[in-house]
Amino acid sequence: MKTLLNIIITILVLVGLCYGITYLTHTKFIDYSFVIGMAATIIIWFSTSKGGLTSRNTDMIIQGTTGIKMEGQKFEFSPNIAFFTSLAYTILTFAAMLYHYRSYL
Repeated sequence: MKTLLNIIITILVLVGLCYGITYLTHTKFIDYSFVIGMAATIIIWFSTSKGGLTSRNTDMIIQGTTGIKMEGQKFEFSPNIAFFTSLAYTILTFAAMLYHYRSYL
C-alpha cells in the first residue's frame, strides 16, 4: 500500500510540475514532460546516492580546512520507488514525444 502511494504521489508531482510549467509558458504538455521527467530522475538519483562527486568534494574541503584526513566513501546508489517511477515516466514521455513529433524526424 505504501509503495502504491509513493508511485501515485511521484506521478502527481511530475504531472503537476509539467502542467504548471506548460500553463506558465503557454505551451503543450508534451513539450516539457520529457525534460521534467529527466530532471526529476537525475535529482532523485543525485539525492539517493552517496560517495559521489559532492561527497568527495565535501571531504576535501573538510580535510583542507581542518587538516583531518576524511575517510573516503565508496559510491553507492540505492534506488527507491520514486526513482523507478520517474524513470518509467521519463521513458514513456520520451516515447510519446517521439510519436508526437514523428513527422519532424
